[in-house]
Amino acid sequence: MSDIKITKGQVEYLASLAQLELTRQEMEKFASQLTSILQYVNRIKDVELSDDVQRNFNNVNTFRNDDNPHKAGEHRDAILEAMPETKDNLLVVKKILNN
Repeated sequence: MSDIKITKGQVEYLASLAQLELTRQEMEKFASQLTSILQYVNRIKDVELSDDVQRNFNNVNTFRNDDNPHKAGEHRDAILEAMPETKDNLLVVKKILNN
């Protein structure tokens, strides 16, 4: 298998970044689960590809053309009127990040 191992300390660090409160049991459980997931994903290194395999990494725009676009700002006033709070023609939203 692989020597990838997620520690409880790493899970605790990730939980703090995500602002999650985890119990010791949850940290142990998630450490084990994340280790298993990363080991499984790491198995891609073991896949043998023959020279016959073609690798086509060309980026292609998969979005359709907008055949009937509206003018920029056309619905702005209606959207702002529908919002509970605005300031200087911007939407006011609840702060969710601690900076």
